[in-house]
Amino acid sequence: MNSKKLRPALLLLTLTGMLASAAPSATAATSQQVEDVKQMLEQYHLVSPSEEALNDAAIQGMVDSLQDPYTQYFSEEEWASFNSSLEQEYVGIGVVLQQDQNQIFIENVIDGSPAAKAGLKPGDALLSVNNVSVQGKSVGDAITSLSGLEGSTVRVVVGRNGASVTAVLTRSSFQYPLVVSQSLGENVQYLQLTQFSTGAANKFKEELTKLENSGISSLIIDLRDNGGGYLNEAQGIAANFIKEGVLAHLVDSQGADVPLEIEGTEKSYPVYVLINGYSASASELLSGALRDYGVAKLIGSRTYGKGVVQQLLQVPSGGYLKVTNEEYYTPKGIQVDKKGLTPDIAVDGEVQQLIAAIRQAGGTKLTLTAGKGAVVVNGVRTSYSDSVVRKNGTAFLDLKLAAALSGATFGYEKSTQSIVFKRNNQTVRVKSNKAGLYIANGTTYVSPALLAQWVPGLQSSDSNGLLKLSL
Repeated sequence: MNSKKLRPALLLLTLTGMLASAAPSATAATSQQVEDVKQMLEQYHLVSPSEEALNDAAIQGMVDSLQDPYTQYFSEEEWASFNSSLEQEYVGIGVVLQQDQNQIFIENVIDGSPAAKAGLKPGDALLSVNNVSVQGKSVGDAITSLSGLEGSTVRVVVGRNGASVTAVLTRSSFQYPLVVSQSLGENVQYLQLTQFSTGAANKFKEELTKLENSGISSLIIDLRDNGGGYLNEAQGIAANFIKEGVLAHLVDSQGADVPLEIEGTEKSYPVYVLINGYSASASELLSGALRDYGVAKLIGSRTYGKGVVQQLLQVPSGGYLKVTNEEYYTPKGIQVDKKGLTPDIAVDGEVQQLIAAIRQAGGTKLTLTAGKGAVVVNGVRTSYSDSVVRKNGTAFLDLKLAAALSGATFGYEKSTQSIVFKRNNQTVRVKSNKAGLYIANGTTYVSPALLAQWVPGLQSSDSNGLLKLSL
């Protein structure tokens, strides 16, 4: 027999036309066919793919075929990284950076991090990293230069009130705080939950108890930018506000409805929940339940719309599979997936949302401090770039923030070519070139002196690059 006949047939085809008309096989592949194709690719393909590479591709292909962005396979290394993110555990120096007026500032410092221990402070201007200036560099470039392996060191120079401060920091692991709480004044209390990580429910209850013991007339729960986490943590948090009921209805692939029950307590004070487009999954589940039971009003913008639940499975042969196994509905049967939750009070802008929540919660005294990459309202920090600009030594505040602080609205009236500022049934019309107004990069800014003419009782001060207004 001719030995050439023992080799697989060799084909040289022009596939241009064939590809256009190719269609998937109508016959489903068997597990044996999958194994046969894998072995043949290993043996005959030009690039000689490894068995590991083909196995990875096969797993990814199965996951991709579901067209479900939430079902994922993790190798052991990938799972370790994902779990660290879920638990908000990081390695670094522990700062949040923001660019403001072409300068990089430390917008926030994480408690317990190397930066906090070294005495770095919010508002410090980042000058250099390892003796290399960051002037003209992006925040991303600065983050890259500050990043490194645990145990390694980095030399940082910051500017503070006209002086330079040098710190040599050893990068280490730290956890981003799960819960942050504080008083906003007038017994209006604030509690921010950053993620539903392990222990979030216990920490939430601990902080809530502190707030209640200090005196509470209303509570603001901030779930903005909270992408979710563990279902049982949301269940534990809801139990602080719902005496008896369900957190959600879980529906599986067979249509079976399994209510997620709650037994807890009730509160006598009103609750307001801040939400936005990055509030997802467990954040939506908790928000929906609190609203359905009449516990809370939602303030902000429409949530993300992730109304499905995943189960984490350990693969016997190695790795982990996060697989979508249920869809959830709010206690009143409202679908969340791909729809999100609509707020009761719609407000755009992070600072504007916070101010609206404080007012809804009964707060009447507001203090806003702006500059150096942040806006602070009654002690709550929000990253904010270019909130203040300066011209000829005068500070100007972003008019959007000024209007929110004042409880006003503003817009542009084309017929009179004027900026219109409305507050307490009073309307002010001014030309954009009026003294006290300044337009930069399409944003309108107002001086505190002009704003005080429109808003009686407004007080302001300008010191060390920070503009402070109180009403």
